[in-house]
Amino acid sequence: MNQSETRAERVKALVKMIKESRRVETAYELVGLVKDVCPPGVEWGFEIGRTPGILYIAEDGRIVALSISRDEFGPFMDTRMREVPVKNIPAEAISKIVSDPDGFLKSLVSHLSKWLRGAPATHHLRGDVEEFVAAFPPES
Repeated sequence: MNQSETRAERVKALVKMIKESRRVETAYELVGLVKDVCPPGVEWGFEIGRTPGILYIAEDGRIVALSISRDEFGPFMDTRMREVPVKNIPAEAISKIVSDPDGFLKSLVSHLSKWLRGAPATHHLRGDVEEFVAAFPPES
């Protein structure tokens, strides 16, 4: 991203590149950009993709891998969360971004719009998220 280019403009360019090339590397670059506008917390973080038993969530400038497994002795769930670098997300987890970059972007903007409705006016991400969402007006 060059200095004069906004995050939203770069995201639009990357989505276009993914549609044209279907390159996984470009999807990783896209994830690296959008993670910084995703709100904190697993409940408001945005799901980037998944593999069996693991969700990859962008939240507050990072990617977390959320592992959920069922306990062998009953109905209990075991949940583990760890931070992972963008490049360590398995390609299969972001394959949906590569196959439908427009759908990914539409879902992200919708998610961020919902977050904005209840986010405190003083939240450190609010301005960045408002600017990002404003660059993608709803389709008529």
